[in-house]
Formats: sequence, structure tokens, C-alpha cells
Amino acid sequence: MQSFDLKARLANRSEPFLFSWMTVPSPQLAGQLARLPLEGVCLDMQHGMIGFSDAAPMISAISSAGRPAIARILWNEPGLIGQVLDAGAAAVIVPMVNSKAQAEAVVMAAKYPPLGGRSWGGYTAFQTYGLSPADYLQEANTITQVFAMIETQAALDAVEEIASVAGLDGLFVGPSDLSIALSRGAGIDKTAKHTLEAMKRVAAATRKNNLVAGAFAGSADVIKTYAAMGYTFMAGAVDVELLQAGAETLMKAVKGV
Repeated sequence: MQSFDLKARLANRSEPFLFSWMTVPSPQLAGQLARLPLEGVCLDMQHGMIGFSDAAPMISAISSAGRPAIARILWNEPGLIGQVLDAGAAAVIVPMVNSKAQAEAVVMAAKYPPLGGRSWGGYTAFQTYGLSPADYLQEANTITQVFAMIETQAALDAVEEIASVAGLDGLFVGPSDLSIALSRGAGIDKTAKHTLEAMKRVAAATRKNNLVAGAFAGSADVIKTYAAMGYTFMAGAVDVELLQAGAETLMKAVKGV
């Protein structure tokens, strides 16, 4: 049974909810990351090496450690949304949501009636949450969170309309892709002036619609910058970068021994 309430935690915006970002397909590593002093683990099924057959046991390992499993799915496709929620994911981040109509389709896939039209199943989800099927049906729209990614010029242009869609829980900025789009391919800069100005617009849209503002940060300095703008749901560290940082710290500590 999951021992967390992600929606309640995200409603408390006094300090950011930081989670690790997994690219390596491993239930064992997922379980270890879930025990670090970060509050959740996100599986990157878009740019990581994690497929659904990998994700299902990874979600179970994360949930068993008492942390919420988050999934950034492969693409904006309804079946993929329901799939990870049925596997027990507490939140789904949906890439390439570029219009109000696409955001409405995301909600349709992620929420049961009356908010959406999610297909019924999810037997693993029942067990993950420790709920009967009837209770899961009543609570699923609340206990599972859905985030639409804002990462293109089109999404930014429509962000106020996207944020107004009933049933969305939050917006999640992909600042690398957004900075590439805004610079017309000139480069990646998560804290460039044009990127931060765009992110302020996204944050304002979330505040207006009582949504959670999320983003991929990846480092302490970027986390602080985004938090100052109102972002409270952030990827704080990538698995392979944590391994690299740990090795570098060790080698510095023993240098000259």
C-alpha cells in the first residue's frame, strides 16, 4: 500500500517537491533511488531507455519504498497514459501538448468520468494503493496527477488555454526543448532570459488556474531559480549524474592517499 498522498503534498507549496529522474531500466536501482532523500522518482520513458515492461516493476519498487512513482511517457498518446496509471504510477507527465484540444484529450485519457473517459482496468493500481476496485474508482481522479508538458513555441502561445482545461493537475516545463524552440535552435540554456521569461508566463497560468507548476531543473542552482518563480514540482537529479557525482566526490576525497 502506498504511504503517501501526492496531491496533498503538492498542495503544500511551502517548499518544492523534488524527485529523481531515471533513465536506466532497473527495478533494483529504482528501489534504491526511492530511498534517497528525494520525495519521488520519475521514469523517463521518452528519452531514457525505459520501456513499459521495465516500468511496471520499477513503479512497484518505488511504491513499495513509500514514494510516488512518476512517469514521463513516450509521447502524447492516450493508451500510454492509461497504461502507466494502470501500473500504479501516481503521476503522469505527458510530452508535446501543444493546444487546448490536446490537453483535453490528455484529461480524457487520464481521468475517469465525469472529468474524462479513462478505460477501466488497472488491477496493479488497486494493489498499489491498497484499495478495492470500487474505492479506487472513486478516488483515482484525486490520487493520480496529470501534467501537460510545455516545451514548444506552440504550447507557450496556447499556455493560458491549456491551463484552463478542467482535470489537469499541473503544467510541466521542459526548459531544454523550450530554450531550443525559443532560440530557433541556437542552443540549450535553461536559465537564459528568454527561457525564464517564458517560464514566468507558464507559472502565471498555473497560479490563475490553481495548478501545480512543474519543471525539469536538474541542479541546485536551477532549482533555486525556478522555485523563486513559483515552481514546486521539479526533477532535481538524473540517475546517471548522481552516479557520476558520487564517483567524483569519492575520488576527490581519496586523492593523494
